[in-house]
Amino acid sequence: MPEKSIVEEMICSSDFSYLHPYFYNNPYALRCELGTGDEKEYMENAKNRAKEIYRILFPKGADAIFFNHWIYDYCGSGNAEYLNYDADEDIEDTIEYIIEQITEDLKFLFKFQNKYRHLTVRNLETYDSPDDSDFGLHRRNRVVCYSDGMGFDYNELICQELEGVNGHEVSFVSFENECIFSIYDNRGCDIVFMTHDKRDCEKKSVNYLPW
Repeated sequence: MPEKSIVEEMICSSDFSYLHPYFYNNPYALRCELGTGDEKEYMENAKNRAKEIYRILFPKGADAIFFNHWIYDYCGSGNAEYLNYDADEDIEDTIEYIIEQITEDLKFLFKFQNKYRHLTVRNLETYDSPDDSDFGLHRRNRVVCYSDGMGFDYNELICQELEGVNGHEVSFVSFENECIFSIYDNRGCDIVFMTHDKRDCEKKSVNYLPW
């Protein structure tokens, strides 16, 4: 069995938290602007720049992607109590919305688990702090999917990240370039490298883009 790259070892480890902000939480990282121009051309520029960065980092396509699958304990605290709703909320509408969100999350999860060889890193750190009212109710699993020559529809995934249509925070991975490419929204993206040398090498290529 071939030896794993540093980045593969990291994304498969529960010691690698990888929470926002990626740029500030990792020592070898680049942050790139995406959306520029007026409202009419802003989103198109963001898409074009994100795709160009992808092609620089992954000339042969990404070796893997990973994303967060969030699980929330809707049973609450376990105490005898009512669920809290604002007075102006329609409970039926709220329930319907929650069901729709969970359904979409599961569709996304099963789509990639059924198509790609994958593994799951469970019970990772979350954004919650002990002061939060629902502390301990969120769980986060990282799902790592391997390309194995099949490739990913990076155009669709990039557009979803730019438009914020899902909360999975999909990231692309290169085993050769030892890097992770993550779009945080239509304003910009972070590129996290595992070594200083890899960052400096790829930084030259990314900096040649007409920002």
